[in-house]
Amino acid sequence: MMNVRKKFHPHIGVENPQYHQVSLIYSILLIMVVYFGLIGTLNITLFDAPQIALYDYIGLVLASIILIYVSRGGNIHIACWVVTCALVFVLMAFMHIAKGNNYSLIWLSILPPIAFFLLGPRTGFIFTAAVFAYSGWYLYGNLSAGTVSTTMSLGALFNFIEVATAQLFIFRFYERSRRQAYAQMQKIAITDPLTKVFNRLYLDNAIQSLLAGSARTLQPVSVLLLDVDYFKRINDQYGHLKGDDVLVNVAKTITDNVRAADIVGRWGGEEFLILCPNTTTDEAAQLAERVRQAVGAMGVENELAVTVSIGVATAQQFNDETGDRLLSVADNNMYLAKQAGRNQLVASLTN
Repeated sequence: MMNVRKKFHPHIGVENPQYHQVSLIYSILLIMVVYFGLIGTLNITLFDAPQIALYDYIGLVLASIILIYVSRGGNIHIACWVVTCALVFVLMAFMHIAKGNNYSLIWLSILPPIAFFLLGPRTGFIFTAAVFAYSGWYLYGNLSAGTVSTTMSLGALFNFIEVATAQLFIFRFYERSRRQAYAQMQKIAITDPLTKVFNRLYLDNAIQSLLAGSARTLQPVSVLLLDVDYFKRINDQYGHLKGDDVLVNVAKTITDNVRAADIVGRWGGEEFLILCPNTTTDEAAQLAERVRQAVGAMGVENELAVTVSIGVATAQQFNDETGDRLLSVADNNMYLAKQAGRNQLVASLTN
């Protein structure tokens, strides 16, 4: 399924929460197409069950239509709902045709993992509970009316209800735990373990995404590259633990003094990067000055003064090389600030 997803949805990377949903949708749809086509043919040629075959072929058509819709870039959220509803339609049709005989109940067990994965823990729970409740009501009505096979007893109905209830809670707990674990792993993967701001990996992806969006809206993008002044001297004089403490405090100070839309990350070593969407050079310079003053007033133990030199760069025209050029200009401006005496900023547009 990975090759299919890459071909039709190249913009959905492994870091995207929809990555596994799309893969599962394609898997389910392809299985439905093959299964409904094969079983429908067998029901006509071998089992002489044209009614069941009709619903098999309806399922085949539905699955094929959804597969075409998804492969042409259709809305994934809508596709999740349509796939789940199509599956329920076929399962319910089969149960009604079989009139609730025991073997028709087995197929309902495939619904919870699919519904929970595609619709989420809460919606999947409600949706699956509604289907199971209706199935239990339908089977009880048939049992009371005597239209169910003698192999279907009241005890079997209670067993179905018990198993269905257990499945609801087990899959709800599993899917919620899985999503929480995935979210935690995602957070760890993009977070600097020391300073708790974003890491280089996240910043690399964020700047490309930010520039792509700004190229469409023609809004300027600015970056601030900060370097802690004389950081090696701090490590040598006070030790690496004190150096780590300085980095943590600098990161917190930066985060406390930027705007909500700005993205703060550790670029490497004692360098930090701030990505500023929809920000002109003047606005970025004002932000840089606020951050510079805040770090200078930060205050740490042992009367250790901490300052930063900041390079500011702004892009207003965009192409494939904008990100590299923007960072290069910011890096050059930061070194100009150091050469000018440190604890200051230099700002400019990119060429």
